[in-house]
Amino acid sequence: MNDPDLLAGRYRLDGSIGHGGMAVVFGAFDTVLERPVAIKYFQTHLMREPVLVERFRREALAAAKIVHPNVVAIHDIGIGDDDRPFIVMELVDGPSLAELLKAGPLPDRRAARIGAGIARGLAAAHAFGFIHRDVKPANVMIAADDLAKLTDFGLVFDAGDDAPPSDLTMHGALVGSAAYVAPEQARYGEASAASDLYALGCTLYETVAGVPPFSGATAIDQAVKRLVEAPEPVAIRAPGIQPALAALIMELLVRDPQRRRDDAGEVGDELASIGDAGPD
Repeated sequence: MNDPDLLAGRYRLDGSIGHGGMAVVFGAFDTVLERPVAIKYFQTHLMREPVLVERFRREALAAAKIVHPNVVAIHDIGIGDDDRPFIVMELVDGPSLAELLKAGPLPDRRAARIGAGIARGLAAAHAFGFIHRDVKPANVMIAADDLAKLTDFGLVFDAGDDAPPSDLTMHGALVGSAAYVAPEQARYGEASAASDLYALGCTLYETVAGVPPFSGATAIDQAVKRLVEAPEPVAIRAPGIQPALAALIMELLVRDPQRRRDDAGEVGDELASIGDAGPD
């Protein structure tokens, strides 16, 4: 007999530990396997939005296929008694990169090591044909020893498709986060491994400089600015940065996706080499 105090007769919710546009994230305990977990629980007021419900489902199905140290693991999916879907995930004992950066930018070697983890998580996703489309500091969890774990695959799509499903792109609205989205993604809705790496470049830029490469009064201003302007060299914003790291970040921010790096595994290896080059 199911315990009415447990979600799906199994999970004890211990309190909210975060929230996003679609869901609240709870710290929880799996009473069957006797381990702490995180549960992403769909927002009640969005249940009338079938596009968002489907996006939530796709997140679970995509992320569950990727088993990698640099991707937050998916353990289970289910439906609560109130018909809201939920995703049971690995509980990462650490902050998001966005939370970490509230204290200021990171030393460049530490940033490179974290970036290497993000790149390797992306490489694992790309190997399955998945494009993340929303790489940013808030979607990177930092576990012990600065192990970066990519999360939130709510905007993922299969690169084998001709284009992202139109019903999941909010009818032509910008998909992704304005401060990190690639130019071709902002203008045409085109997403690829190269656009994920552009977002990684924006994330690394902010990690070492304290600010993203483009600013603006509104999200649209931020997104549009990258279509007509080159970012200020990161070495100006982060004096003393290793030349190799500065050069790699700027390579990832090349406007033309045909000229931009698109091999996340290769980028991860280069970042790991930079991060291991010496003390912070």
